[in-house]
Amino acid sequence: MCTYPRNAPFALPVLTTALALLTTALPGSSASAALPDTATLKTWIEAMKASPQGPFERIRWFCKDGTVLPPKAYACRPHGGGVQHGEWTEKAKSMREGGWPIATVYATVKPDPFIGANADLATLDQMLVERFLIGVDDGWILRGARSYRGALQIEDEEVGSKQLILAMLADPNWLEPSRFFRLREAARLLPLPRGDEATASKVRAMALQLADKDKPFTPIRAKIHNAPDAGDAAKVRAYAAKKAPAGMKKDYEALAAAIDRLYSAAGAAKTLEKAAGAITDPTVAAQLQQAAGQLGTATTPTARLGVLAKTLAMLRDAVPKVTTPEDRLRLLETSLELEDDTYTTGTKLLADIGKANRRQRLAWLRDNAYALYGVGFISRRHVAGVEDSVKRIESNPNLSVDDYRAELRYLARAPEWSSRWLEFSFGEAVHRWTEIEPLSVLFPQDRMRGSPLLFYGAVVDSLSLDANQLAGIEHDLFGKRVGSGLRALNPGLTSGGLVAGDGQVPRGGFSLAGVYLLPESIAELPRVSGILTMGEGSSLSHLQLLARNLGIPNVVVGEEHLPSVRKHNGEEVVLAVSPMGVVQLVEHSPKWDELFGKEDLSSGVVIKPDLEKLDLKPALVELSMLRATDSGRLAGPKGANLGELKHHFDDRVPPGFVISFGIFRKVLDQPLRAGGPSVWEWMQTEYPRLDKLQGADRDREVAEFLATLREWIKNVDPGPAITNAIRSGLKKLGPDGSFGAFVRSDTNVEDLPGFTGAGLNLTLFNVVGYDNIIQAVQEVWASPFEERSYGWRQSNMEDPEWVLPSVVVQKSLPSEKSGVLVTVDVDSGETGWLTVAVNEGVGGAVEGQASESLKISTATGQAQFLAQATAPRRMALNPKGGITKPRATGTEAVLTPDEIKQLVQFSKIVGSQFPSLQDEAGNYLPADVEFGFLDGRLNLLQIRPFVESSTAQRSAYLGTLDAAFAERGKVLVNLDGVPK
Repeated sequence: MCTYPRNAPFALPVLTTALALLTTALPGSSASAALPDTATLKTWIEAMKASPQGPFERIRWFCKDGTVLPPKAYACRPHGGGVQHGEWTEKAKSMREGGWPIATVYATVKPDPFIGANADLATLDQMLVERFLIGVDDGWILRGARSYRGALQIEDEEVGSKQLILAMLADPNWLEPSRFFRLREAARLLPLPRGDEATASKVRAMALQLADKDKPFTPIRAKIHNAPDAGDAAKVRAYAAKKAPAGMKKDYEALAAAIDRLYSAAGAAKTLEKAAGAITDPTVAAQLQQAAGQLGTATTPTARLGVLAKTLAMLRDAVPKVTTPEDRLRLLETSLELEDDTYTTGTKLLADIGKANRRQRLAWLRDNAYALYGVGFISRRHVAGVEDSVKRIESNPNLSVDDYRAELRYLARAPEWSSRWLEFSFGEAVHRWTEIEPLSVLFPQDRMRGSPLLFYGAVVDSLSLDANQLAGIEHDLFGKRVGSGLRALNPGLTSGGLVAGDGQVPRGGFSLAGVYLLPESIAELPRVSGILTMGEGSSLSHLQLLARNLGIPNVVVGEEHLPSVRKHNGEEVVLAVSPMGVVQLVEHSPKWDELFGKEDLSSGVVIKPDLEKLDLKPALVELSMLRATDSGRLAGPKGANLGELKHHFDDRVPPGFVISFGIFRKVLDQPLRAGGPSVWEWMQTEYPRLDKLQGADRDREVAEFLATLREWIKNVDPGPAITNAIRSGLKKLGPDGSFGAFVRSDTNVEDLPGFTGAGLNLTLFNVVGYDNIIQAVQEVWASPFEERSYGWRQSNMEDPEWVLPSVVVQKSLPSEKSGVLVTVDVDSGETGWLTVAVNEGVGGAVEGQASESLKISTATGQAQFLAQATAPRRMALNPKGGITKPRATGTEAVLTPDEIKQLVQFSKIVGSQFPSLQDEAGNYLPADVEFGFLDGRLNLLQIRPFVESSTAQRSAYLGTLDAAFAERGKVLVNLDGVPK
């Protein structure tokens, strides 16, 4: 026998945001070499589901002294006691030993591995994903074992689970805010002692299981999932009376009764009164009693929502304040029961949302933010952001459509905040378990849909649609007008083949002519025509900067629209994204050919190295000897600008040197093959030949040319003069093996007017040892000739043989936090603001990690919080070389107020001191700065101009999409009006 998790969920699309799953396996838990491939493991899992004994082969007594005995009464008594349960099959044992903790028997779980600062969170997360599967999939692999007498003793399972959760609740480490959500999920999912509860997710799971057995019930199941209300019980009973198979009528009545219990209004006050009587802390007991009284007088759903939401927040804050593990568990269980009441209250409000005015709906969002905090989805900082946004709307007597729409774009971030926190907490476990059980992917989706987030998402979507209608904005998704769920990141206009099968990286690689639906912003994405992302990542990642620079349209697609997008997989489509955020994703037709013939869709970027400026004298130059004006002469812009930074902020820039263009050019004078031409001569003949080729022949020949060139560069002997010079430079940084160095490509064809080149070429992190650094230099020399780098630049390139890399070798800085700063509001282009993305550890934000995002006023230093850093892992320097990826702490705030102050102070002087931060006409350009903090002190790691494409601004067609918005954006909004 087994019990359902408290919320036994099932899945369909989630609100307006996507949870992008990680693409790396769980560290430390890769499958054993003895295990077969995951396809075979899936067949094992299916066999366990079908087996009447599940994952067990027989029943045994497991005694405390290690003795295992046959099943007879009191068998372990002479051995100090023990428990009886099923013994795993050999396949189940091998999976458990290989890092898949399936068929967990909680009667035997020891708490010690799961407590302390180094608690085994990875295994715990997987155990909780299994508990989800047991609830959602009719027992999962324990389906047959529930009737396999003795396999699982429910009393023993409850005792073991309670010992585990109480041990966690007694551990101060589990009282940290970053662990609250995981802790509450453990209390929700573990098989703790419970009565016959009716929870939102149990109702959903029951409906799913009935629909699986009785397909005509599917429309009602979908109603219960997407738009639940108390009337669902009557619909279930009506269906059972007229259409249900005779043998299932009792099951349908059980579902209807569970819906009735779920929507009973009396439960929450009694729950609070009961908890108040049991809690030993008098202050918290009084708060619970007061909340019970407030619920008793809350006569409307709106009033009830406010009390429930604030009480959920109070319960979260009270958990670390009470002193006993038992009290903490009572508070968590009380919180779980109140969550269901909050959920049903929200569904009642949604039933009449058409009558609510804008002011009422905004108040609901403000209240519901406390509920999201209470269940662990968002932080206090997020709640403050929602409150401030609503306050700005309500206090503005001249609220325009522009203002209204801008604030709603902020308020609409809450579903994304929530999904990112689920990704932080369970993303790695979900990804790992999806390899053996595809249903695992539904865990985070269903958790959000069975929570107060369902209500928040529906309300904010209604207001976002209202704001877009007031502005005259409607998105076009394959002929359907939609007001929300499509969020523009980069403007642009393109056409291409839509690749949107499963949303994963295509196995056949990427095509320049493709429009790709991707799970997240992929750091190594080659140049494509258009990007549709299911998770934004960092808006200041190298990929986003490149796409913005070259005018490649990029749109975040909400989950509710994914089926519509995938329906057109393989078709030719047009993707249009206006500068003001209007999105069109439509089928290609002849009318678009005519439009494209009239439009200038070139990026306007010409990558042309300044050959007259080049100084090809071989040189190894310390950073302190370089200036910004050396960019394109001796070194690329990274090295030149780092030299300028070191000139102005000497001790803020880690020491290092640059290996000049001339050294690489000298290496190219060696022959490609013995007796053949020099590599330089070979390149000068190959580029014109390749340029004359077309189609597949060109692609194949280019790939062969680049592969040959890269392999030669990586393996050639640069000669003793060059290697000795590099060794001399390294000795100035420290003894061999005593330090690490970042080795970065720095070409003469990046950060030119109109082209950033951010992240195109190789950076090797923390290389240790002189020989390793010299080899790293050769790998970095080769990186501009990777197909990805070539593809991004080549269509805009003149004189391609003159792509010359210099190399920056810079002593590693063990940053505790790092990120990217742009000295302008990236979304609006407004000056007087800083846009910041930052993560714990080194290399923050640039690889597309889910980062802390801030918009900071340079006048006041006040920071508007846009998103929390939720990348589950951070990068740290390994003293032996390379990086490790320990867990991130999940801190609510990465940057401290003093660190923000340092960034603001730096931004105020950077523009005047850098001549490279100007365009060809001498106009000031915003700076794009990579930084790191160590011991609270700002260090500067890179600087370049922040460049955007002007293509979208030049497009006449995209201008027409924005015309209505431009005219209506200043119209005033009546908050007391009801949206149409």
